[in-house]
Amino acid sequence: MMKVYIETYGCALNKADSMLMISEIEKLGAYITDDIDDADAIIINTCVVRRETEERMILRLKELREKYSNKKKIIVAGCLPSSRPATTREVIPEASLVSTSGINRIADAILSEKPVYIGFKEDQRDYDRISIPKSLTQKTDHDKSISIPIAQGCLSNCSFCITKIARPYFRSYQPKAILRAVEDAIEYGFKEIELTAQDTAVYGFDLEKRFLLPDLVMEIAELPGDFMIRIGMMNPQWLDKIIDGLLEVYKHPKVFKFIHIPVQSGDNKVLKIMRRGYTVEEFIQYVKEFRNKIPEITIATDIIVGHPGEDEEAFENTLRLVKELMFDRIHIAQYSIRPLTEAASMPQIKEDIKKKRSSYLQKIQEEIGYNINKEYIGKRVKTLIIKRGFRENTLIGRSLSYKPVVIKETNENLLGSWIYVDIKEVTYFDLRGEIITEA
Repeated sequence: MMKVYIETYGCALNKADSMLMISEIEKLGAYITDDIDDADAIIINTCVVRRETEERMILRLKELREKYSNKKKIIVAGCLPSSRPATTREVIPEASLVSTSGINRIADAILSEKPVYIGFKEDQRDYDRISIPKSLTQKTDHDKSISIPIAQGCLSNCSFCITKIARPYFRSYQPKAILRAVEDAIEYGFKEIELTAQDTAVYGFDLEKRFLLPDLVMEIAELPGDFMIRIGMMNPQWLDKIIDGLLEVYKHPKVFKFIHIPVQSGDNKVLKIMRRGYTVEEFIQYVKEFRNKIPEITIATDIIVGHPGEDEEAFENTLRLVKELMFDRIHIAQYSIRPLTEAASMPQIKEDIKKKRSSYLQKIQEEIGYNINKEYIGKRVKTLIIKRGFRENTLIGRSLSYKPVVIKETNENLLGSWIYVDIKEVTYFDLRGEIITEA
């Protein structure tokens, strides 16, 4: 029996792509192994969202080439070969390359005796099928969360984004395919269903019949079973198209009260340079509307520090926005040049300035996050236990607002169960406490 080893880097969408590749591999009768030395074929599902990430991918490929190129078949998949095919071939010419558009043909790459290049001319995905591999069902023994892809690509054209090049086609998976996959996931014992895409907000914009993200989420939420839905990242540019329906969906008891809407900058001039498609004032209105209609909602955002055009005034505007809106969580990234993007050719901010700004913003966010979370101390929080903790003898759950809740507990039978937790202490990132009773 052929044995295949997979390494996955990057976002939830990459993880979902690996899941789909594993499904195709299992159809060959192959076995997924966790031991790279025992594998006949090695697949690296890559990420290039940031420069240091791409450098890490290249270093890893060089390591694999040196150690395994004469012994095993190597396949490079994902965003690196999709956006930088020439660079990938130069680093590891012995490998087959599979773009983000060609992952449903991963079997062709595995079976080919010579290096092949798959998915570089057109979108070859099958949007009528999403398969959950049998081997992944073993994951429920220690993790009750699964990512289900609902779309590929996006409709935005941000000046800094190489992912747009790596995933150039926007396509929504068919609703029936998504619903079948969710039904299977529920049957296999998964409790958190994460709907993932490069931009979930534009789901259905390309479908013949008007069936948008709120319609999809509501149909999933009405499925029988004990599970929760987490809606993945949404670009604020498109929220006005779906916000009324979305606000209704978030009221459903099976939907986590959590929204991830990346603002990227608190300055309109920088947003225009970024080609984000909205203003600071529009973003503020979205946040206020969600908090007015869904008071318990957790709001996460992304901010790029040091993007071309961000002067001191622009950075101060970002700080002002952060203090005004008091986000529960911010993913802070220092801008890094991505080849083939518009922002790469713009005048750049010095590295020391970017580091100083990001450190200062991080400090402010940690203070805000801690002050928000400390309000939970002494409260009883209903929690869905999702997975084993990173520290020994701990479990991690999610509150209805999707706050991470850590408990000291060895009983893994609690995985997938609702419990009540008495919050004893907090960090800016999570809540920590003791079990009161089962919910």
